[in-house]
This record gives sequence, C-alpha cells and structure tokens, in this order.
Amino acid sequence: MMDNFLDDTAVSPVIGEMLMIVLALLLVSIFSVTLLDLLPSERSPSVEIKPDYTDTNSVTLYHKGGDWIKRSDIQVIVFRGRETLKSEWDLPDKSVQSFDLGDSVIVQLVPHSERFIDGDIIRLVSGKSTVFSGTYDK
Repeated sequence: MMDNFLDDTAVSPVIGEMLMIVLALLLVSIFSVTLLDLLPSERSPSVEIKPDYTDTNSVTLYHKGGDWIKRSDIQVIVFRGRETLKSEWDLPDKSVQSFDLGDSVIVQLVPHSERFIDGDIIRLVSGKSTVFSGTYDK
C-alpha cells in the first residue's frame, strides 16, 4: 500500500504538458501584441485647398491636391471674432459623394443676406481634424 503513494510517474508528463500550454499562450500573446503595434495608425487627411474670396456672398474652396474626403465627413465652420456663424456649404455637383482633386466647396452664410467681412475665419473640418483654416481677406 505504501508503494502506491510513492509512485509519481504520472506527475511529470502532466506538469510538462501544462508548461507547454503556458509557454504557447505566452508566445501567442507576445506575438499578437507585437503585430498590433506594427499596424499603421489612423491619420487625418492631407489636402491642399485654394480659397477664392472674390465674392462677399460666398467663399469657394478648391481641392488642389492630396487625399479625398467623404462628403458626409465634411463640416465648414465660420468664426467672426469669438462668435460661430451659421453657414451652409455644398458641392456644385450634388451627385458627387466625395471632395476630391478638382472639386470645389461653396460656403455661404445663413441667412443669405449675411456677408463675409475681413477677419472671418473659415475652417474645413473632416472628422476630428481641421483640413483647412483661412481668414477672409478681400
């Protein structure tokens, strides 16, 4: 009966298998963390914008190069001093779903009788990043 208590031949394979499982889990977790670190981060779009301030009723922003922006992501904000003015914008072609090379955005103040004045700041925003910021200077 005493011989059965001292027989530990099955302990070694079980411990070895458990160590192999722990080692495999550690290697998989280290490999996955390293792989996730190598993925590129999300970046904000880079766009070259040329503003046209020839009209006091509207400002036209021309896309001269860089990334395209989804129409649904575009916001235009107009500041006069510390006040945010209500504005609306549109692409000339209503069927276009993106703001891309050669396109333009026309910005108008609301009500339409409101005019742009020197010093108004116009910002084109996409998501959380400002793509263009310019000061109205006729």
